[in-house]
Amino acid sequence: MIRLPTDKIACVPLFDADTTAGGIIIPDQAKQRCDQGIVKYVGPDVDTDYIKIGDHVVFSGYVGTLLYVEGEGQLIVYPYEFAVCVLERADCSIPGLFFQGRDGDYFPATYEQSMGIIALGIQESKEYKTITPAVPMPMNKEYDRMR
Repeated sequence: MIRLPTDKIACVPLFDADTTAGGIIIPDQAKQRCDQGIVKYVGPDVDTDYIKIGDHVVFSGYVGTLLYVEGEGQLIVYPYEFAVCVLERADCSIPGLFFQGRDGDYFPATYEQSMGIIALGIQESKEYKTITPAVPMPMNKEYDRMR
């Protein structure tokens, strides 16, 4: 835990990937400066109506101080006025895909939920295999009822 002075915020930096989707390694010289992060700490004078802990913020790659705190990892500390914007989460539901809750009601599946289930299935198996759902797929009339 750290305590920040006045109007500063501390973000966990989100660096560019080391490789492309095709597997090409990107050298450090070709990477852009870190310009995004997740807010982890806020100072006492920060306007929390604008920036809160957990927000995904974009800032200039030339602002702030990058530091390493043992037990915390890397943080970028800078005045909150230098945050260019806060990225809002978009609706990531997958059209036509629904999950059934414990109460029996269906709800739209989100991308994050779907990827979590796929990752869990892969972690539990030593090799890739077909993941079979515990509940059979709903019939078309049930999908119509959910709309």
